[in-house]
Amino acid sequence: MPEKVGAVLVVGAGVGGIRAALDLAESGFRVYLVDRSPGIGGTLSQMDEWFPDDHCELCKLLPVFSRDECSQFCLRRDLAHPNIELIPNARMEKMEGEAGNFEVSLKIESRWVQPDRCTGCGLCVEVCPVEVPDEFNEGLQNRKAVYVRNPQAIPNVYTIDREHCTKCDQCVEVCPTGAIDLSLLDESRELAVGAVIVSTGFEEFDAVQMGQYGFGRYPNVLTNIHLERLLASGGSSGGKLVRPSDGKSPQKVAFLQCIGSRDMKRNYCSSACCMYALKEAMLVKEQNPEAEVTIFYMDMRAFGKGYHRYYLKARDLGVNFVRCRASTVRENPKTKGLLVLACAEDGSSISSEFDLIVLSVAQCPSPYIGELSQVLGVGVNKWGFLQSQDFWQARTTRDGIYVCGSAAAPADISETVIQASAAACQASILLSSVRNQLVGKKGKPQEISLDEEAKVAIFVCRCGEEIASVVDIEQVVTFAKTLPSVVYVEDTPYLCLPENLDKVKQAMAESGANRVIFAACAPYHYQRLFDETMQEVGLDLSLWQLVNFREQIAWVHKGSKSLATEKAQRILAMAVEQLREQELLSVPSALVNHQGLVIGGGISGLIAALCLAEQGFEVRLVESSAELGGHAREVYYCLGNGNPQAFLNSTYERVKANPRIRLHLETEVIEMTGHAGNFQTKVKTGEEVISIEHGVLIIATGAKDYQPSEYLYGQDDRIITQKELQKRLAGGTLGQLSTVVMIQCVGSRDSDRPYCSRACCSEAIVNALKIKEQSPETQVFILYQDIMTYGFREEYYTQAREAGILFIGYELDAKPEVTIGDKVIVVQADDPVLPGRLEIEADLLVLSTGIIPGNNKELAELFSLDLTEDGFFREVDTKFRPVDSIIDGIFVCGLANAPRCLDEEVTQAQATAQRAATVLAKERLESGRVVSEVNVRKCTGCELCVTVCPYNARKIDEERKVAVVEETLCQGCGVCVALCPNGAAKLRGLKEKQVFSMIEAAL
Repeated sequence: MPEKVGAVLVVGAGVGGIRAALDLAESGFRVYLVDRSPGIGGTLSQMDEWFPDDHCELCKLLPVFSRDECSQFCLRRDLAHPNIELIPNARMEKMEGEAGNFEVSLKIESRWVQPDRCTGCGLCVEVCPVEVPDEFNEGLQNRKAVYVRNPQAIPNVYTIDREHCTKCDQCVEVCPTGAIDLSLLDESRELAVGAVIVSTGFEEFDAVQMGQYGFGRYPNVLTNIHLERLLASGGSSGGKLVRPSDGKSPQKVAFLQCIGSRDMKRNYCSSACCMYALKEAMLVKEQNPEAEVTIFYMDMRAFGKGYHRYYLKARDLGVNFVRCRASTVRENPKTKGLLVLACAEDGSSISSEFDLIVLSVAQCPSPYIGELSQVLGVGVNKWGFLQSQDFWQARTTRDGIYVCGSAAAPADISETVIQASAAACQASILLSSVRNQLVGKKGKPQEISLDEEAKVAIFVCRCGEEIASVVDIEQVVTFAKTLPSVVYVEDTPYLCLPENLDKVKQAMAESGANRVIFAACAPYHYQRLFDETMQEVGLDLSLWQLVNFREQIAWVHKGSKSLATEKAQRILAMAVEQLREQELLSVPSALVNHQGLVIGGGISGLIAALCLAEQGFEVRLVESSAELGGHAREVYYCLGNGNPQAFLNSTYERVKANPRIRLHLETEVIEMTGHAGNFQTKVKTGEEVISIEHGVLIIATGAKDYQPSEYLYGQDDRIITQKELQKRLAGGTLGQLSTVVMIQCVGSRDSDRPYCSRACCSEAIVNALKIKEQSPETQVFILYQDIMTYGFREEYYTQAREAGILFIGYELDAKPEVTIGDKVIVVQADDPVLPGRLEIEADLLVLSTGIIPGNNKELAELFSLDLTEDGFFREVDTKFRPVDSIIDGIFVCGLANAPRCLDEEVTQAQATAQRAATVLAKERLESGRVVSEVNVRKCTGCELCVTVCPYNARKIDEERKVAVVEETLCQGCGVCVALCPNGAAKLRGLKEKQVFSMIEAAL
């Protein structure tokens, strides 16, 4: 059998690919991140905000530890990690081998621009005569044939659009660094990898195919991605919502849902469209509170964590909701107004005119999935997405090939991120024996004595004319030579070019400089570039600086050369003073305990423990009851072909057989201290108390089923819950029934619990189908608010309707009413289709009860964690760190985090295990160089700094009554410094003398 290779190929550099790549890189694997486009970010990079928090925080994907090793800047601009190689403009051509050892052939399309020589000056754009629709802005504006896909990208490396390039050579002639070469050939590259993760995202449905809505013909009919670009601050209209036809602000806006999905051609739900419409509707209202915004929908599928509250927020903001599917849109040729024609539930006609219409288009498979599936030898489903396995969302039909996000099924950001970590977990398990095989080792910088006199070298970049046309470089150089401790000053046309960086190394050696200042461009890519140069000469990161002359001076002071020059001199003087007083900053670190602790022995806890153990880590699994399995023991059927009981039993047997997992049944946690990498937890079994040392903690304590008090539950044996129904169905004790009524949203989506319990609709449909399977003549009615069959679950909703199951909608303020008769249960409800009151006589009433949190408050206090308004454990960020708690090293999965279906619990447990593995895989946890410290002589132990620290990096030493810092957790934010009333808190590397000398230099 071939030896395994400790590298993974991630195909697709959208949010899923970035998450998978970072998780693997942080776990000790080499990663090749490949994308067909010139940059990273995928569709997500076209958006500014996302539900339910209406913020960005894409940077939350970045590693918490070892921050100095990778970029800590905006991920819209750049991604850098020593274990990740980004390969843009590339596609897979061939793959051979087997799981653990694949040989992959890539075809890399030439940009016709040499990345290491392009400075992003934009002169080529100015002379290019060709204009084409800008795909990044959805064709709302044009771009040139030489372009940067994402205008925020750093480095600003241009790409030639080979399809539209006329080879007029004007860009070649104007390029000052010779970066453009239209004869550059495509490259081929062979890679050896142990696994492949596919994260190719989705393609928007082409709304032109549904001509009845006028997209492509009527200028004021847009898709939701078009609207995103209009509302984006960097979009075609600068963030102002205007009608494309006349540039006026629309006063009436309509959103039409399910365009291209939930129909016979694509019988699936795109999962995220309802929430995107809610977000965009609220953005429209926030920009123009007087605007009338209406969403035409079939089901409002706000099923995720916090999503139903978000829906309520939109409703309270004045967004209108009309339950129907619009049939046609017509344009008034004079006003360019748009008439929406639809049929309401009761059969009445709807005819409303709007200024702007937004189509919520479906997620369709990437156009490359078919080709890629052939290369990888994996299957696709009937809709063209990669086929995944029951309960294992990240597994494809071939070992060693994994998938995440919309490559496998329509998904929103949070689900994509969870699945990406789960896919990384599968790859890590496969390759655990060759972890750290191919990752780079950090070199040790040269030792510099703090007693040695500071000798500063300054290199000023002209950046062609980008800086030199605004800043008087000669005057700056002359000034720099007069500054104290400066031993060498040089200006250069382009500092970032390879040949000039070689000159930097030579000049440093000749001048004897031990500190360096680069006056050049923005950080991001260039900081990494200069850092690599400094590492080659052995200069520590803390002893050199990058001063941004281009963006912070030249670009903002183009009208005043004297002002720009003066500002450049003062900033340079400040940088010199900072470096003169700069101490050598070591990276704080602490040894890691490589054992994990999992609390909760339900399906999530079992999977999390198993995934850690199969990666080679010791695991303690603590369960408060006498048996494992949790709520999954009561799940007999689910949508799809999976057998929940067989899956649970096989998982249980694997856990019992794994020698790295130690079980603690009938055990409770009573105390925890420590921090990421080094926790100490006391658990109690009977009268015995033991202490467990571990590096990470995974909370998988599950949740409870709501015990209903409504609908006369408990007063008649014919009124039961869905779980009780499943038990009867599985045991064959249901009996012959004439009529069954099911009522949805019992104990959720109401004023007491304003959230969706997510699994109830799927549970009702699978049970209803089982009833029809066993007894086709039985009538089944499902009374619902919205049916939450998102993704491919929609197909089962269709099957249920085709099987004769009747779905009847009801509103929250008009719930069904139940009375008990001698022979039947009578259920009354308003009929949304026919006028009047509907009365159903049922043999059995089944309540779809919600999921409510367990005793989370006690654990939250024990672990210093936060809970949501609904009582579930709060994560750092719903979108980008959905399984990380607010305490580093503590992770949450399963029903303890939020209601979800069984396969989603399994996926989230895998994701949690992988996030935990990013800690356990390290020998030491390292922070950044700039961390807080305490002057104990000034500290009074007031605890203000402890209460405000957002990273829980401070605590009080009870013996000395002073604050202490856990340096590996400190992020150097400086909140403690700002708040400390005695000046006892300081940031290392910013001493008072240093700061004051910088201030004097600035003045």
